[in-house]
Amino acid sequence: MSDLLIKCLSYNQAVRIYVANTKDIINEIGDRLNYYPSALAAMGRVLTVGAMIGSTLKGNETVTVKVEGNGPIGLIMVDANPKGEVRAYVQNPHCHFDNPETHKLDVKSTVGDRGFISVIKDLKLKEPFIGTVPIISGEIAEDFAYYFNVSEQILSAVALGVLVDEDSRAVSAGGFMVQLLPNAPEEVVSRLEEKIKALPPVSELLNQGKTLEQIAGMIGDETTTVIETLPLVFKCSCSKERFARGIVSLGTEEIAKMIEEDKGAKTTCHFCGNEYYFSESELQTILKEATEKENELNK
Repeated sequence: MSDLLIKCLSYNQAVRIYVANTKDIINEIGDRLNYYPSALAAMGRVLTVGAMIGSTLKGNETVTVKVEGNGPIGLIMVDANPKGEVRAYVQNPHCHFDNPETHKLDVKSTVGDRGFISVIKDLKLKEPFIGTVPIISGEIAEDFAYYFNVSEQILSAVALGVLVDEDSRAVSAGGFMVQLLPNAPEEVVSRLEEKIKALPPVSELLNQGKTLEQIAGMIGDETTTVIETLPLVFKCSCSKERFARGIVSLGTEEIAKMIEEDKGAKTTCHFCGNEYYFSESELQTILKEATEKENELNK
């Protein structure tokens, strides 16, 4: 199953259901940057919810999701858009914890149980929408359900899961997000709670070969209808030109030092691992641009 997201309406259009499979993207990022197992699971959960949030946007809008906990993984950041393009970064992909009682990956210890979740939506207005809530669990899904309920006032349920093998590769990965539309009947809320509580973990359902439509059907009722299918892809927006602009911002003193001491520069994208090399002559061109900018500012 290629990475995919479906959007559905259910309970006579009182409920919106998003279901996503994200295994391939998670493995691509994990392979590029050599993630350890529980770091891969934590990143994968945030990436999945980020992709689902991205699918709620329109046109050229974008979203950046940040999880900043007190665990060893540090910052987890995901960029997504309504085209299904997504990328992810973590501060420390080389950390791993197992839960000694369950012998499963310990995402909570990896992420931490204190800190903040931020959702930054660029809706192409004057200012971005920024919603921030404290981490209440560290397991990610519960934290994002809390975010939607508190910051966006949307009654929501979120389930996320990444099943990782001994080689630190995702065997199955994905999640679902269920959101009640305004004026949803109380009996719908009760039915949803019962159904979601009875479901096995979403990574287990995907590992069993359940399709996204089948999972949506297990959450919804007989009125469940797929209204959109969106392929999900890993896409990084990095380029040599972007890194060149970043070097300009370092200032003339730092650039001159790079030319004098290193005779060049190598930069690495933290999202995809791509490396960009700048020769001494390229740095001289960048230094000239930085000098012109500084002279302009000093006028």
